[in-house]
Amino acid sequence: MWKTIFFGIITVLVGLISCEKDKETKPEDNIVYDTIKPLEYLPAFPGSYWIYDNNDTLKVADQYEKYIFNSAGYTAVPDYDTLMLPKLILNGVFNQPDTYAYLNEYSISKSNESNYRDPAFKELLSLTEGSEFTIGGAIQGHKIKGKTIKVDTTIYIGTTEYKNVIMTIQYDYACVLGTGGSPEDCATLREYFAKDVGLIKRETRNYPIEIEFVKDIELIKYKLNK
Repeated sequence: MWKTIFFGIITVLVGLISCEKDKETKPEDNIVYDTIKPLEYLPAFPGSYWIYDNNDTLKVADQYEKYIFNSAGYTAVPDYDTLMLPKLILNGVFNQPDTYAYLNEYSISKSNESNYRDPAFKELLSLTEGSEFTIGGAIQGHKIKGKTIKVDTTIYIGTTEYKNVIMTIQYDYACVLGTGGSPEDCATLREYFAKDVGLIKRETRNYPIEIEFVKDIELIKYKLNK
């Protein structure tokens, strides 16, 4: 009799334990995302920084961070992708007035104020002289593009010599079509990227009101945390 009662109690306890285990949430499988490391003309390794002469400081977060984005065009069915990327703490250097952006090789995530036709990332430079690249999608007849003007050039900032420099411009393609001018004629922004350094100088002009470029920022100090 006691044996029957004992085994009955054991059976009830086992049943209760089994029910509790069924209620537990099973942990999800760990997903490993591709980590995109920075390249030599934008060496934004975690923990690096660049200080410019206008007191703006571009920083990189201390570790790669997950970034989810729509890789499809604005007319296509959304296709979301996830990458581990360097996270830039902008401080006014790129994508004003945004606080953060993500770097995907030589492209930066679009700003919060971008229009809906813009791709998920806008290109900042090309390694090929004369090559043109996309910055923004076409809207109301305007399309912002970029072009690499020079590669492997040398410039001085103060007494500091920078070799292996790429010079790029940005311009509105509507200006090229409307005036018949070249991208260089219509350029409103000029940037300089040094190998194993990053962005070292930016110049701007309000074309066609202004003819000459004026300095916007110049690098005064940097640290790469490779």
